[in-house]
Amino acid sequence: MRMFRRFGRDERGATFMEFALVGPMFIFLLLAIIEIGLTMLTQFILDGGARTAARLVMTGQVQQGGGISAFQSALCSQVESLLPSCSGVLFEVQTFANFSSISFTPCNTDANPAPTGSTACPFVPGTGGQVVGVRVSYARPYIVPWVGECLTTGHCWLGVGTSASAPSGTYTTTLMSTVVFQNEPFQ
Repeated sequence: MRMFRRFGRDERGATFMEFALVGPMFIFLLLAIIEIGLTMLTQFILDGGARTAARLVMTGQVQQGGGISAFQSALCSQVESLLPSCSGVLFEVQTFANFSSISFTPCNTDANPAPTGSTACPFVPGTGGQVVGVRVSYARPYIVPWVGECLTTGHCWLGVGTSASAPSGTYTTTLMSTVVFQNEPFQ
């Protein structure tokens, strides 16, 4: 009996057991905070790049000789701190009859001309006084796949269960920044 009483009062290893219960959730929470922070930073940088490039369209600099290369250069110079070489950033510029008729057409590539079977993103900067919309998008991959799966699908895998419950691929979240304005009355 004395041995059982001594075993019941022994607290060695209690800290390890408490960490084993709380540790995985703490680590997941920490990684989720990092992922969300990086996503918000990417969105912030994408917004700034879209506004800067849209300003060139609004003031007529793109229409008066800069063209698509000036727009793309302005956009990429703003996002290059986080997205080197502007890879994966899609942009489209469209004109609309008025502010209530704004509806962007889906696109999946900025290549001119578009590859066969794809929908190219339009680049129509318009003329002075026209309503123009600029939409920039980026599919941001998650750094930690199982955090991406949890944040994207809601199915959180923490290493519990069979291998069938493991993350099945790369998870991304599509970030978009839209700027709608009326062109200045340039000549």
